[in-house]
Amino acid sequence: MGRKIGGRYYYSGAVHIHTTESDGTKSLEEVIALGQKVGLDFMMFADHMTLSNRGRGEEGFYGKTLVVIGYEHNDADDIHHYLLYDVPQVYPAEMSPKEYVAAGAADGALGILSHPDEIRNKLKRFPPYPWKDWSAEGYDGIELWNQMSEWMEQLTRYNLPFMAFSPRKSMIGPTERILKKWDELSMQRKVVGIAAVDAHAFSFKFGPLNVEIFPYKVHFKCLRCHIILSEPMSKDFETAEKQLYDAIRDCRLFFSNMRWSVADRFEFYAENASEQVVCGGSLPSVDDVCLLVKTPSKATLKLIHNGQMIVQTLSDKLEYRVTQPGIYRVEAWKGKRGWIFSNHIRIAV
Repeated sequence: MGRKIGGRYYYSGAVHIHTTESDGTKSLEEVIALGQKVGLDFMMFADHMTLSNRGRGEEGFYGKTLVVIGYEHNDADDIHHYLLYDVPQVYPAEMSPKEYVAAGAADGALGILSHPDEIRNKLKRFPPYPWKDWSAEGYDGIELWNQMSEWMEQLTRYNLPFMAFSPRKSMIGPTERILKKWDELSMQRKVVGIAAVDAHAFSFKFGPLNVEIFPYKVHFKCLRCHIILSEPMSKDFETAEKQLYDAIRDCRLFFSNMRWSVADRFEFYAENASEQVVCGGSLPSVDDVCLLVKTPSKATLKLIHNGQMIVQTLSDKLEYRVTQPGIYRVEAWKGKRGWIFSNHIRIAV
């Protein structure tokens, strides 16, 4: 379970998973079994407007896999979808987005804006569910890359059969729009950026054939969130749950598309003469600070400073001497396909 690199511990898992308790197509137990088969360290479930699985005591460790259960809230118009974990209850359906975001923050819940960047109008039966009210306050993070959203945004009546049989081939990465928005928000405060599978395993009918779009197991072989801990994940459920939520809130996280390669050996850190910090960390001054990136294989590495790319190189490592304060993050691309995206390191801000 997990992997130790240097003095830190890395764990990977899947976020935003649905079951038959809402609009998923398999039960919690069936989905967990599939996640175990592909080696997920943690699984974060979020059915629509229900905590029924959690109410039955289904959270916990399943073998070595940590399972936590939150829910996905939406407003009366079925937009402004919001993931809530570590939340005491399902909030009233008539609440406005501002109200349920604020309620989650007041209750100490972990709140993440779900598929906020959805834009699609090619097929009317698949309308978008974007986040529009950016004046809401109190959320912890945003989904930068939602697997189902990206797939559906590329659908047309002509490419649907191809997209259905080869869904992973359509994956590219987060849009420039949402990355720009995230960088702008992160210059004001910590906002964790995550990748979400948004797993349902929907079925489509093509003549006599029923095709399952993105089966759960395929989902789990694509987008992964990787958290970084200073000590091994506890075997005690409540302690491990807190470690997971704290890492996400603190932005000690990067995410990857495993279709292009495993990313377990990825490292991004900043160091000076006396200290070293990873994603989510900060250093008080630019004095003698170096940023270091290491990837398991060669990729196009992009170093982003305050939302602007300042270095691009084809390599499996990058070193950069910091001269300007600000927020720094890394992207790794395999050709034109996104592979690894880090959260920010803050220098002198």
